[in-house]
Amino acid sequence: MKTRMPPPRITQKFIDNQSDAFIKDLHRAISLYEKICVNGYVLANDGIATRRISQPDSRDMTQFIFFEIAAKFEDFAKVMFQSEVRFLLKVTRAQADFVMGDADNGMNGKMGWGTPAMLTQRGKNLFGAESFFGALGNHIGPIAYKALMDAHTVRNRLAHSGGSAQTKFVKLLEGCGISINERQGMAVGRFLKDYPKKKPAGEKNFHAYIAAYETFAAKAKTELISRPA
Repeated sequence: MKTRMPPPRITQKFIDNQSDAFIKDLHRAISLYEKICVNGYVLANDGIATRRISQPDSRDMTQFIFFEIAAKFEDFAKVMFQSEVRFLLKVTRAQADFVMGDADNGMNGKMGWGTPAMLTQRGKNLFGAESFFGALGNHIGPIAYKALMDAHTVRNRLAHSGGSAQTKFVKLLEGCGISINERQGMAVGRFLKDYPKKKPAGEKNFHAYIAAYETFAAKAKTELISRPA
């Protein structure tokens, strides 16, 4: 007699709620960026009058907003990966941690959930190339996939001022065709807010990375478990 598998321990409603909440955070980040970094005012030196926020300050605020939303993306990606584990293996939330982490240590010490390449490799290892994460590039498209890779490089540069994070950031600048003179001392905020130079304001790197995050969320919402297991 064939043993019946228990029903999936994840629901579409859960995926919908998680995705909608994250997309709301993304829209909030864009709103803050426009209000503060683009159109913001601060007190002048006399403490009474107001003036437009300076370019260095607006770039710094861009960094702060992006770093916060990048952290939220990493957490959201981890929850979505847990959801695919729960859906395909019919396991509980607690059990999923030991499947996607270590058999004896769960998720303790496990990082890198904001890295598309690592998510893809883990998806392939667990479920094969046909799973959502195993075929992540196909689901979200090559443009969004590359943008997520670049966003993770930028996020790491914000978190770590030197070492491999700096080296990878410089390689990203080189790959974007930014001259060596411009690369010297390039602040992350400037790269996010002012580049690519030829793109309009709404298509700079900050917006491109937010758009990639939203593409990931939208595809996870519609395709993560809305298919035969």
